[in-house]
Amino acid sequence: MIRNALMVALGVAAAFAASSAAQATTITGWNFTTTAGASDNSPAPTTGSGTATTLNMVGGAADDIVSTSGTANPSFTEDTWRIRGNNGWSNSAAEYTQGVQLDASTVGFSGISFSFDWYTTTQGIRDLQFQYNTNVNNANGWTNFGGTSPTGTYIATSNDFYNAPSSPTITVNLSSITAANNDPNFGVRLVSAYDSTGNLGNEYASAQLTTPAGTTQQYNGTSGNWRFDNLDFTGTATPVPLPAAAWLLVSGIGGLGTMVRKRKARFELSELR
Repeated sequence: MIRNALMVALGVAAAFAASSAAQATTITGWNFTTTAGASDNSPAPTTGSGTATTLNMVGGAADDIVSTSGTANPSFTEDTWRIRGNNGWSNSAAEYTQGVQLDASTVGFSGISFSFDWYTTTQGIRDLQFQYNTNVNNANGWTNFGGTSPTGTYIATSNDFYNAPSSPTITVNLSSITAANNDPNFGVRLVSAYDSTGNLGNEYASAQLTTPAGTTQQYNGTSGNWRFDNLDFTGTATPVPLPAAAWLLVSGIGGLGTMVRKRKARFELSELR
């Protein structure tokens, strides 16, 4: 009986340990699979809770959800959140002030990452900067996070998904940002950056290169758009410690078993005498 009880207690302990095993899960995400055709400047998440808003995209057509297919790889067809540039992006706007912002609580999670699919039309802005903020209530708390180029930006593929030939998903590993863990006010921004080639100076470049030279040209300031899908905050759930009561149960049963064995040994010794 004691042995069976001990096995049950150890099973309880193992179950708690298994439930706290580390694995990345989606905390908050937007995938737009059920809202194609809808006009939406601030779509609700499809997983978890959070907010998605556009930044300084004024005038022109409303942002909306549209079906988008890849060019280099047509098998990529996704419902995407289209951010319009028709009188929205402005060449006179300060760098990093135009695009989208996504906020979510990471309470209970660590090892945070953010992933997204990004499509740019021919006349969209070429350079995207990823930023993060560990307190979105602090308007000055936005920090550039290194991307794939020396300037920390992602470079658009004109009229196609980023990195389209293999997978369109960009994953930004934020595990080095310890303040992002267990953070009730975490946020990221995907915003326009100046031409990272230096060809244009402090100007926005169009995703379409000049021909035949193939160099960057200034964004026209009146058209083009970005499209996003699978915008996901992910993290590893903070391990749940085994309740003290469970450890007391294991310890108590173990101690009871020891006591029973000692009594049995004394009884057997007395019988031998």
